[in-house]
Amino acid sequence: MTSVPALIARQDPALIARLSRVTPLSGVRAGSGLLAVGPRLLALQDDARAVAWIEPRTLQVRLQVLEGHGGALPKKEKPDYEALLRTPDGTIWLLGSGSRPNRRRTAQLRADGSVRLREDHALYEFMEAALGGRPNIEGALYIGDRLRLFHRGTAAESDAWLDLPATVLAGAAPKLLELRRLDLGEIGGVRLHLTDAALIEGGCILYLAAAEHTNDAVADGPISGAALGIIDADGARWAPLQDPSGELSLRKVEGIAALDDWHGGWLITDADDASRPAELCRYELGGPW
Repeated sequence: MTSVPALIARQDPALIARLSRVTPLSGVRAGSGLLAVGPRLLALQDDARAVAWIEPRTLQVRLQVLEGHGGALPKKEKPDYEALLRTPDGTIWLLGSGSRPNRRRTAQLRADGSVRLREDHALYEFMEAALGGRPNIEGALYIGDRLRLFHRGTAAESDAWLDLPATVLAGAAPKLLELRRLDLGEIGGVRLHLTDAALIEGGCILYLAAAEHTNDAVADGPISGAALGIIDADGARWAPLQDPSGELSLRKVEGIAALDDWHGGWLITDADDASRPAELCRYELGGPW
């Protein structure tokens, strides 16, 4: 395993990250991940065994049930799908957070529309041993021959990424290639913790983080703010996320899909309230990203 120092992100006052449009999504609640798939967006719902295909121009939504009825589930039963990625062959993978035993499942969406579900306890137990505590996976990227999984810490616990061989998606035994701790800063005295990540041109990573008042990977809490950051060869930098008004956004943004020019894209929110729809947000970046 490669040993690397912790990555410490700094707030960069030259950067701007602002929402330009916010639209409620009918039929979608707990938006926990987002992926661009051609002209469409694919959104996860952490409280349901169903995903949402979104046409961003018309905001039309089509739900795809993974198993069961696909509706909202009680918190103790929810699958907690939090991360998704697309492999070079076009297969889309969904990963549970792993924060509880019933949240350690992966789902495979094939190009023909079929779904394959798999209990992946061995993979999550491996991550738990590597991290020294239960995992809380919030993002996943396919980088070369590696699978990079982003663990979200709680309270004073740091975030981290784990690099594993990408073959673990096909069921190969996991092997830790790199573990890197992440210190993402704070807003209003509350530490920022990662909620999603997207790979952009040049191998850089855009990431989302939320400052949430909670000491537990399962319990929700109020939001003091959110940030959008970049990880590149020079380190990690971030800017507080602004609402369209220019004020600090208190939305819990949990999914990001960057556009090809990477100066903008889409975010999705989770209000932690089954009665409130998720919001699809258009974001724009300013400054030397």
